[in-house]
Amino acid sequence: MRARRREDTPDIRVVHDPERNASLYVTGELPHRLVRWFERHLLECEDCWQEVWLARRGRLIAEHARELPPARLRDAVRGAVQLEASSAPTSERRAWFRRRPT
Repeated sequence: MRARRREDTPDIRVVHDPERNASLYVTGELPHRLVRWFERHLLECEDCWQEVWLARRGRLIAEHARELPPARLRDAVRGAVQLEASSAPTSERRAWFRRRPT
């Protein structure tokens, strides 16, 4: 008996959506039976190849963003900000602290 396909996962052999297909491939959500098919497809399709490259790069950047900077760097940045804030005139310091990033 064949396993039923989930309704929310279109067959990538029929629906060519480079961004979605690359995302499924890079995150490991692509059904096992389609992985080899997609890898062969990557050799011929520049759009899918580019999307896989971008997805991998994005994941790498996101992983690095989770890491805390070294303590020395954090201390140096904190000290530079405090020094800059303390050297500004009082009116500028008040304005700086009231500003909210958007």
